[in-house]
Amino acid sequence: MESRWVEADAAKAVEPRKANVSELLALRTYSARLLGQNPSLVLHGGGNTSVKAEAKTILGETVPVLHVKGSGWDLATIEPAGHPAVRMAPLGRLLELPDMTDEEMVNELRLALLDANAPTPSVETLLHAALPARFIDHTHADAILAVADQPDGERVCREIFGDRLLWIPYVMPGFGLAKACKKAWDAAQAAGRSPTVMVLERHGVFTFGDTAKESYERMIDVVTRAELYASDKTPTANVPAIERNAELEATVLPIVRGALAQASNESPERAPIAVLRSNEWLLAFLDRPNAFALTQRGCATPDHVIRTKPTPLFVANPDYADVPGFAARLVREIGEYARAYDHYFEDTCKRKGITRTKLDPWPRVLLLPKIGVVTVGKTRKEAEIAADIYEHTIQVITDAEDVGTYSPVSRDDLFDVEYWSLEQAKIKKQAEAPLGQQVAVVTGAASGIGRATAEHLLELGAHVVVCDRDGASLEKVQAELGKKHGDRIVSRAADVTQRSDVDAVFRLAARTFGGVDILVSNAGNAPEGKLDTDEGENALRASLETNLLSHNIVASCAVETMRLSRRGGCLLFNASKSAFNPGPGFGPYAVAKSALVALMKQYAIDTAKDGIRSNAVNADRIRTGIFGGGVLESRAAARGLSVDDYFRSNLLAREVTARDVAQAFGYLAQAKATTGCVITVDGGNAAAFPR
Repeated sequence: MESRWVEADAAKAVEPRKANVSELLALRTYSARLLGQNPSLVLHGGGNTSVKAEAKTILGETVPVLHVKGSGWDLATIEPAGHPAVRMAPLGRLLELPDMTDEEMVNELRLALLDANAPTPSVETLLHAALPARFIDHTHADAILAVADQPDGERVCREIFGDRLLWIPYVMPGFGLAKACKKAWDAAQAAGRSPTVMVLERHGVFTFGDTAKESYERMIDVVTRAELYASDKTPTANVPAIERNAELEATVLPIVRGALAQASNESPERAPIAVLRSNEWLLAFLDRPNAFALTQRGCATPDHVIRTKPTPLFVANPDYADVPGFAARLVREIGEYARAYDHYFEDTCKRKGITRTKLDPWPRVLLLPKIGVVTVGKTRKEAEIAADIYEHTIQVITDAEDVGTYSPVSRDDLFDVEYWSLEQAKIKKQAEAPLGQQVAVVTGAASGIGRATAEHLLELGAHVVVCDRDGASLEKVQAELGKKHGDRIVSRAADVTQRSDVDAVFRLAARTFGGVDILVSNAGNAPEGKLDTDEGENALRASLETNLLSHNIVASCAVETMRLSRRGGCLLFNASKSAFNPGPGFGPYAVAKSALVALMKQYAIDTAKDGIRSNAVNADRIRTGIFGGGVLESRAAARGLSVDDYFRSNLLAREVTARDVAQAFGYLAQAKATTGCVITVDGGNAAAFPR
């Protein structure tokens, strides 16, 4: 592992800086980010860092403080405020106590803050305070875990680090670990030793230094030594070439997602978001004869248990070709996993003589040979965090087996961390959004109604796949909406009249989010022409292709994906007021839209048995791209109106917006007892009232 320290960048971190940020804190922030941005060292909020400095109180007194990582901050993006100042004096007194509860410790740490509004200091604050070094870095480096997750981890680490090592037998994080580290440090000092690396058995590693650079580069050095030690033990072997099957992946993930929803009795149309990690070395690991046994030993470090559960669900020898059989097997094995978790919880509580509130028993990680690692969460972000962690876990397992025997913390120790209130507090609990854990596909999303609908569904909590023929505009939409909604939106350019393009969109939805729950079939155009002319007949044929048949292509692909999940779904079509009230010279458009309403009704009839609802929105006179090329002026003239009057020519005398239409789609997406329905969004037009 190479050092990423760059003197010029360190200097930029120091100057210029805010007046309340000391040089020490600026450098602490810089090197903490270097650690956090390397996933082989730190993952998703893991690890912690500190620096001892001085600060002034409001009374003008200069007091020693510990700037330590605060709760909720990620080292990869941490700012100076992420290392709140804690008075050293009370921390020293707390370390003299014989015992302290977790709640008491957190309270005392907050009382010692210089700023009452600062984030709660790390649960390892007292450990950082107990060690005399100015800068302290703590990571869960993969390479260190590979050598520390061993039955004889101390011997292995002493072989690697020699007298530089301070070895700490496993103690659960918190007050007890701080006391154990202080005792070990003091004993080393009394023996005339000055350790530069401290390895926590089956947990992680600490390095120290007088400067930020010294502590950081010691971390890089010790991790490099562990990497080299493991690589020397690694047998030379070629990873077999295992070709991924995108079509199979797009079939399996909706089945997995549906099985999880069915097994856990989730409400219809709501299931965890599922993401896939797959590459040659992951697939090779899953093909190992002992892969199941290895993965059932537990987490690489206890901190990961809140994201991955103690063990994954390993599906051995799956028959993906038998779709119904595979789905039924998954439901059965997920139920068995949950019952085993219940037993683990009840048995551990009984043996320990404690009472806890059981967390949900469902797996977060599913290992599927020939497919890869599938992880789930309420959001894509949650699922991706679990995927990152488990991908690194497999690397640790592989390296640990090369070194000796992968032997992580016991199930009892994992239980203590999994049910530790301070660890659970790291996961922010949020109320479920109206369309949370639902996936939508929106066509024609590069502008107008499609864009507005995609944005509204995102606001309602959905994960959204947007598509459009205009790839450049579509990318812009994804970038703009992604600024607020992050990775809950993905895009793919597609011509919805081409089944191959549409298939690719739904494969993307399945492989990115785990399936599809909502379709908003919106793409279309607005051709004019008199049907009794050759020009009008040609326009009608083209319109049927775009404004009717393409909707069937999109809907059929959506239904196919929804049926894999066996959880129902929702088909929504953008029809038109013209379906009920055609305008003069607008036959190519009106006829196709009338047929689209009939298509919607047919889907309502044919897919009801699958729990799939089918509805339409009849909008009118929305300022969108379909009115380009003179169509707007022509339609206004056909009604004898000016352009502005044309948009306000309705009972409410109100211009209808794309946002109004989007809200109608949002409502129908949530209308669980509604199918075969047409909602008008036109400001009121008596001639177009549904009847």
